[in-house]
Amino acid sequence: MADNQRTQIKATIRRAMKTAQSATNELDAQAMKELTVLYRSALVEIQQLVTNSADEIGTVRLSQLQVLTRQIEDILMQISQTQSHMIEGYIVEAAKNGGNTFSTSIPVERVSQSIDSAVLAVRTMKQKDGLQLSDRLWRVHQNAKEQLIQVVERAVILGNSATDAAQEFQQRAEAVPLNITQQMNMASGSAINKKLKDALIDDQGAPYHQIKRVMRTEINRAHGVAFQNSAFEDEFVVGTKFKLSPNHPKRDICDMHAKANLYGLGKGVYPRGKSPWPAHPNTLSYEQVVFVDEVSNEDRTGQTNHLDWLKSQSKELQKAILGHDKKVSALHHGHLNKRMIATPWKHLEPALKRKGVDTSSL
Repeated sequence: MADNQRTQIKATIRRAMKTAQSATNELDAQAMKELTVLYRSALVEIQQLVTNSADEIGTVRLSQLQVLTRQIEDILMQISQTQSHMIEGYIVEAAKNGGNTFSTSIPVERVSQSIDSAVLAVRTMKQKDGLQLSDRLWRVHQNAKEQLIQVVERAVILGNSATDAAQEFQQRAEAVPLNITQQMNMASGSAINKKLKDALIDDQGAPYHQIKRVMRTEINRAHGVAFQNSAFEDEFVVGTKFKLSPNHPKRDICDMHAKANLYGLGKGVYPRGKSPWPAHPNTLSYEQVVFVDEVSNEDRTGQTNHLDWLKSQSKELQKAILGHDKKVSALHHGHLNKRMIATPWKHLEPALKRKGVDTSSL
């Protein structure tokens, strides 16, 4: 009877895992839509300010620059405050999704503690760059302010200077050079508005893409940390399995995390506190629970380590994980240790040289 009851509980947890992951995926999609609305609405408001600041021929004059930049800064501060509130709410909801997966197998107060500790961890966790979430959000805001103000100031100053220069040519009855004419056009409201759209939303490193990356990463992290916290409160849970998303875009270090049997628990299975998830920002990978009776003798005897597992893989997969041909060569020459696997070659090469390794021969 006890075994049958446990089987039913496991089945319930597995269904809850799928439901929780789907709910967090929907949460992520909702967050991305809300961010898009926020940034596009703000862009329209900023562009309207620029248009209203232009004179009768559509040029923004130096006399309007100070007021205009202050108004833009005010809108960007509103964006910053709104997105901070948004991410706070989404983190809490994602943590609830992850923690409540085990609400049928552990006491409700432990679930609540798991959720609360996950939310706190996401808020306070320092990444490799030493920044907490609040620091990261502030950096996005500062970058937005610097980029947009620079766009406006540069366009207005250069455009107005070109206008002055053009007038001098005209006073001498000389043709205005093409480059002067082009610079004059930089101060037009329409030209500035296009540059602002690029700087705020369209460019690859624009604040819009930066904040999407931060929000997606932290929503996923909140779900995963709460899931891990609750999972290991269940006495029958032995580990969590690192799973690649069906939409995993290309092979990378996640493939190693999902396929190497490092603890004798099975491929990609990690005991409490050892999971490498999330392996990188904006990850699509996730975790599933593994119960003690699911670990086979083959799993226990098949334990390996990072470097031996890497050496047993194809050269193509080794390069996909290590990121550079010379790192692959360094692996086979015995120059790599576990901590170096994720280190970019541009940082690793100087370290190897200091150890006397001739990297040019790799």
